[in-house]
Amino acid sequence: MTDRHDTIGEQASYWVVRLNSDQRTRADEEAFRVWLAQDPDHADAYADCAALWDDVALAIETEEEAHEILRPLREPAAPPRKLNRRTVLFGGIGAAAAAAASFFVSPLIAHGEQAFQTKPGEQRRIRLADGSGVLLNTDSKLRVKLDAGERRLFLEQGQAFFQVAKDEARPFRVFAGQDEIRAIGTAFEIRRVGDTVLVTLEEGQVAIYRANATEVPALSSGTRSTASSALSTPAAILNPGNQVELAPSKPVEIRQADLHKVQAWRYGRMILDSAPLGETVADLNRYGGVQILLADPKLATLRISGVFHTGRPDDFVEAITSAFPVQIAQQDENTIILRAR
Repeated sequence: MTDRHDTIGEQASYWVVRLNSDQRTRADEEAFRVWLAQDPDHADAYADCAALWDDVALAIETEEEAHEILRPLREPAAPPRKLNRRTVLFGGIGAAAAAAASFFVSPLIAHGEQAFQTKPGEQRRIRLADGSGVLLNTDSKLRVKLDAGERRLFLEQGQAFFQVAKDEARPFRVFAGQDEIRAIGTAFEIRRVGDTVLVTLEEGQVAIYRANATEVPALSSGTRSTASSALSTPAAILNPGNQVELAPSKPVEIRQADLHKVQAWRYGRMILDSAPLGETVADLNRYGGVQILLADPKLATLRISGVFHTGRPDDFVEAITSAFPVQIAQQDENTIILRAR
């Protein structure tokens, strides 16, 4: 076990150094993608090394020094208390989560209504009075109402990770547009972009309900709307690792998710596996800071692999322009425009 841990740690530190090198090539990108796919532990090891790299990169002068600094991550150490990775990611413990963005903890919410919003680049952890927790990602809006009969949350935009305290007497209902995600005791995340909702389950079980009515239950109303009565039969039941994309007039199809990629935003990373550049740029831009624009629409189809920091668009641009036939056409303090070279 220790030998395997050492080997993965050595490989992870190699990739951190290589992908941050000015000698990085497209072949490196492909080889790194293959390495990530070989073992789920590879993404975790890389994230840990990358977090340490972020803290010390400015002090590193040689490649040998970089490997030496990253070496302690390959030495097993007993944690002071038992923590699983989901707890670490949700709680924001450690350098990786600390580096993700501005991180605010909101007080307990008792019975009643409350609204939350994060700015671009900000994350907020919310603890509910029932013991449930919510991690709200960048540029997101969430409204919450707790009462004696049920727990209702409305994700108006953005992304959130939910850890639900079990309470069979009070259903935990999250509404995203016309759709409802209902759980008893579980962990799942929802991302809403416009009318499209992506639901990924990590633990437990959730039911997906789709409303044909034009209204959803009003947060401030104590009565049930027509949509509430329409949500009687689930369109799908998700098990751990399942993911569904909900969009108007689109049938519900359950697929398996790569949880390492899904969870990456919680420690300030994007894990890409042949992802289109256009979609990647749009995702990166929602974290605020310098906005990246593509002058040539054809660039949107370029396929990108690798692990990138969500709060460092300049680093992403540097990596793309060094590995692909792409160059900076124009740049100022707010915008970077890319074109083909």
